[in-house]
Amino acid sequence: MKKAGPAGGTILILLTLWLLVFALPPLQPEAAAENMSGKAAAGTAGKDADFRVVFQGNDHLSASDLEAATTEELTGFAGSDYPEAKADDAAFLIESAYKKAGYALVKVTYAIGAEQAGPVLTFTINEGPQVLVSSIVMAGNTTFSDKQLLAFFEEKSSGLPGMGSLVFVEAQIRDAVAAIRDLYTGDGFLKVKIAGPFFQFNADRSRVEVRLTIDEGQRITVGAVLFQGDILADARPELDKLAAELTGKPFLGRRKLMLRSGVQEIYGNLGYPDVQVEIAENRAAPSPEVNLACIILSGPKVVISGIEVVGNTRTDREFILHRLALRQGDIFSSRKKRESFQRLYQTGLFSKVGLDLSPGRSADERMLAVHLEESLDREVFFQGGWGSYELLRGSAGFQDKNIFGSGRVFRTEVGGSVKSANVEAAVRDPWIFGTDISADLPIFYRYREEPSFTSDELGMSLLFNKDLSKDLSASLAYLYSSTSTTDIAADIAESESDYTIASVKLQTTLDTRNDILFPTSGRKIFAAAEVAEPSFGSGLSFYRFNFGAREFYPLSKKNILALRYTTGVIFPGRDQGTIPIGERFFNGGENTVRSFQESELGPKDASGDPLGGMAFNVFTVELRRLLTDRLAGSLFMDYGNVSPNLSPEEDSDGPFTDRQDVIDSTLRDYFSDFRPGLGVGLQYLLPVGPARLDFAWNPDQDTDREEDSFTVHFSIGMAF
Repeated sequence: MKKAGPAGGTILILLTLWLLVFALPPLQPEAAAENMSGKAAAGTAGKDADFRVVFQGNDHLSASDLEAATTEELTGFAGSDYPEAKADDAAFLIESAYKKAGYALVKVTYAIGAEQAGPVLTFTINEGPQVLVSSIVMAGNTTFSDKQLLAFFEEKSSGLPGMGSLVFVEAQIRDAVAAIRDLYTGDGFLKVKIAGPFFQFNADRSRVEVRLTIDEGQRITVGAVLFQGDILADARPELDKLAAELTGKPFLGRRKLMLRSGVQEIYGNLGYPDVQVEIAENRAAPSPEVNLACIILSGPKVVISGIEVVGNTRTDREFILHRLALRQGDIFSSRKKRESFQRLYQTGLFSKVGLDLSPGRSADERMLAVHLEESLDREVFFQGGWGSYELLRGSAGFQDKNIFGSGRVFRTEVGGSVKSANVEAAVRDPWIFGTDISADLPIFYRYREEPSFTSDELGMSLLFNKDLSKDLSASLAYLYSSTSTTDIAADIAESESDYTIASVKLQTTLDTRNDILFPTSGRKIFAAAEVAEPSFGSGLSFYRFNFGAREFYPLSKKNILALRYTTGVIFPGRDQGTIPIGERFFNGGENTVRSFQESELGPKDASGDPLGGMAFNVFTVELRRLLTDRLAGSLFMDYGNVSPNLSPEEDSDGPFTDRQDVIDSTLRDYFSDFRPGLGVGLQYLLPVGPARLDFAWNPDQDTDREEDSFTVHFSIGMAF
């Protein structure tokens, strides 16, 4: 079998295409064909059809760009009592548009004329050169380096980091200087002074040097923090810790607020919700330190004497009480009150949650009042999409997030495509047995036509999930299914067509992505192990392992580097000779190696039907760039395989003889015979996920296997 060539040339081509397509400055559209010969471009502005607006001298911005910038100001121009005022405002907006593009010296004049059809408003634009910043010179900064301060300006540079030029936009330069001033004041330099920015242009005024001088002044810090008044023995360790956290920090007004809220939190957690805190500051004029005196009046220690729930028209009161961290008879705790709020709000059943204390029978008792506003908990949903293999696909379903007022979720969904159909009904308990473990019980039917077989699957599972931290979760599942396969490729034995699986699966997932539909930073990593054995009620015996990692690096505001690696392997169990085709791994398609059609990468039989394998790998490097708020472009390189990579007909050793032969062949080919895919894509960002068009080329086409030289995929959602 033909092997894939080295990846170095492919990577070089990918980077070159990226630079040509996305990193270089875009060609600017001409104002109109007439502009190329020095004539005017004309159009209408606003909704008025009885006047004409003409732009002349505009090479950088097109007539349509300028019309869009002035439409609002020129609406009603023809019938206005003050047309000159509207024209003045429009000229100002045109200059602003140019200045945002770096044309700092632009001048716009206008003339109002008349013709038979109505008034003519002519704007004459003297663009001047596009000005670039040649250098930024700073003096007087000792606390922060030039590199640290220059970063505030370089946020506006174009292209990939270190490869773009800083276009001179005066407003952005002044914003950067203001951000530098905020940086200093935030670090305790309360009287910092910045002279500038001053601009020095070169002879042809196409370059400008920016200068500023910084007088840092004295850095003011927090000195001693002294506590007075009701100092509780239980509070002293936390008070000392709070004082240590503030001492030596830059002094700002909010330091006093932090001290006050910190003391209130400490005392609130000990049962004193009425604590009063007064803070005085003391500083000798020449000293760089401000001492803070904190006077504490604790008030009474409070017990929760009762709980009142208001606003729960559908949700069971006992369910609400069970979600509270505070119970009747408990000593009040600010932390538990906050935790109670979070628990109730995170159920998704309430649009508003309020927790208040009201007077009790004595000074040291309080009633906890829980005020709720229930959100809509029933919904009918519809989804549509498209895939390069499944073609048109869609689904419809119903969900009730609060069946019987218990906080449990019932969900049913029906979906299908040209190649598949599925029905599922599930019940979910987010807090089974009162714990923070969720339990799901789905029952499902799935039908799907694959390139080399068709499967019917009926099954159910019991899934337990627990959030170990904010971004880390673990799940344990028992899965049972009965599968029937038909239209099987010729080289697969008929005995493998019908089987049952009963398995136990353990999975952990780490997900720090900032967006699940179009992430620009973060990562997702998962690892799963599944065991199917006759002792679980299974007709098959196997061990399956999956691992996947996705990383997203923001190279700049609009450029993202996305990396992916996924792999899986399945081994026959002790009494299993091989793995049915319905449980094997396939590769190729819109979400794996995109230079192949669905499942077409890997071994095939004599008829060209894919046979799948016991393992697979997919590596992807993808450079993504936001072209507009809704449109993104990408360049990608996919690299993947299926193992074993030879069909029984292609393998000189012939068909597998036993379980060990399958395992040995799989491990032998696990990292061999990778197939490449090099491509470019466009994504239009929709609320349900990006509509994606990918063109992928196979630079190492294997003609013996009748591999395509290129493929085109259209689908909804990113490849990863």
